[in-house]
Amino acid sequence: MSLIKEEERELWRDKMTQKNSYEVEYMYDESADILGIKVTRDFTYQETIELDEGLLLDFDEDNVPTALEIHDASKRLNVPKNSLNELIFFNMKVIVDEKSISINAIFGILIQSKENKQELESFTSNNYNIPNMEANLVTA
Repeated sequence: MSLIKEEERELWRDKMTQKNSYEVEYMYDESADILGIKVTRDFTYQETIELDEGLLLDFDEDNVPTALEIHDASKRLNVPKNSLNELIFFNMKVIVDEKSISINAIFGILIQSKENKQELESFTSNNYNIPNMEANLVTA
């Protein structure tokens, strides 16, 4: 039986139709162990914020999150490197308020023919004057 219920997947897919939800694509460099996730729409890059060492979040000129770069991705997610070559799904919520910038990312990963759900959370102080906002970055 699958660890990830079909209803959960449908919920994540439904988020694509919500306001402030953006479809993403991903790239994984197994030799460097870097997972990159970015929105598929056109945008003009503005700045990168380091949430934690090796965890980078990009924003566009409209202060919308556009990309996440995870160094040492297999270690952070506690999964084998080769499992990151094909994500089953990805959903990340970004919340910015006057004090902080936080992310909650959920990865669907196939490990030894079993679906696994891994979570990554991080935050940093909002010393960048990014206005209050919420956004979801999700795979289709």
